[in-house]
Amino acid sequence: MKTKENSALTPKMKKCAERIISNEFDGNISKLCDELCIARSTFYRWYDKKEFKDYINFLIDRYTETELFEIWKAIIDTAKKGSPQALKLFFDLKNLQRKNTESSGVIFISGEDKIEA
Repeated sequence: MKTKENSALTPKMKKCAERIISNEFDGNISKLCDELCIARSTFYRWYDKKEFKDYINFLIDRYTETELFEIWKAIIDTAKKGSPQALKLFFDLKNLQRKNTESSGVIFISGEDKIEA
């Protein structure tokens, strides 16, 4: 299925973008280019393309969305153990989420909120 994020990309460009966001990528562009059998100049030409960067961002968003619940659980577990940093982060993120949903017109109700008639 072609999407706006990847319609102008070749399979090798997609593989490169997917490799960049993988846990195994150590930031070494030369190694990445060797693995994909492409020249460094090709990588940088791809990297200059908006479509390529958009696809990387799309992949990052998709990955982080799937990890979001695990991250929240980790923050909550750490906060429950009494970590001041985790408690602060939890409430900062909770307030940010509340502000974002209020400005978008979406109503967010947590398990602690009550609706009274």
